[in-house]
Amino acid sequence: MCIKKVPIVCIILCFVVVKGLKIKEFGADVGRNLTLPCPIHNTKDVMWVREEREDHQKSRMIILENGSLFIPFIERNDSGIYSCSKANSVNDEKARIKVHVNTPPPALENVSVRPSSIIALILWEVNGTGGYPIINFTAQYRLAGSDGEWLPISPNHITPNSRQIDVYKLQPNTSYEFRIWATNKLGRGEITQVIGTTSHEYREEELARRMLAGADKFDTRVWAVAVGIVMGTLILLGLGTCFLLYQECRLPSVPEEQEIIELVPNIILNPGFEGNVQNEQLPADENSNNETPLRLNNNTVVQPRNV
Repeated sequence: MCIKKVPIVCIILCFVVVKGLKIKEFGADVGRNLTLPCPIHNTKDVMWVREEREDHQKSRMIILENGSLFIPFIERNDSGIYSCSKANSVNDEKARIKVHVNTPPPALENVSVRPSSIIALILWEVNGTGGYPIINFTAQYRLAGSDGEWLPISPNHITPNSRQIDVYKLQPNTSYEFRIWATNKLGRGEITQVIGTTSHEYREEELARRMLAGADKFDTRVWAVAVGIVMGTLILLGLGTCFLLYQECRLPSVPEEQEIIELVPNIILNPGFEGNVQNEQLPADENSNNETPLRLNNNTVVQPRNV
């Protein structure tokens, strides 16, 4: 049973530690109060021992009335194995509990910088996560020996599976100070700082890397959307062109329509007008001199002169 003074940490532990088991593991966040109940004896007449450690922590260990061990504001060094047993007893029965204190990530290992003329490559290794998964890394830089503001290295939140980052837009033959740290659920970890000096001359691979800066961030979905828009526009233009050609093929030819329009007023004004026929021959009469009369456009008949 946990008493009212015992914080939430104790309630979690009551479900983890079971009597009869030799060792159990328990994790707690740094800065919290830690309460460990003794699963053997529910009485104050118990003895708690921090195995393999003899330091100032013993003065911070408080035994409660129910025999539980109370440690206020646990620290990183409070991790270890604790055992409890009945005091002044010849019986060797005891319970062991392994405590792991969750903390922000520790300092990164093997942090190094490989500078060239205008670009620097920062490399690092992970030395533990502090108990919670690493969320991201953060890196910054500034001129060495200055008290200026730290400049962020893009991206501001480096993915947790990365182990290197490029720094661009540096000046040749200049010393820079770099720092980097990891972050987990409990916050920012320990910061590691290194110094590097850029070289005098430009290199071909460095120029190529600078030209391709940001290429890894390019989203291929944007390119796919752009190609889709262009292809859609070309298809619409092709369909529109085919439709116009189809409509043009269905229209009558212009010269025939113009000839019809020219004939209509001539027929109305001259009922005897018959297109391109300028004259017509009449049958011969008795006074005919083998000459045929002529009919003019106004229907006037001109007879040939008799001989």
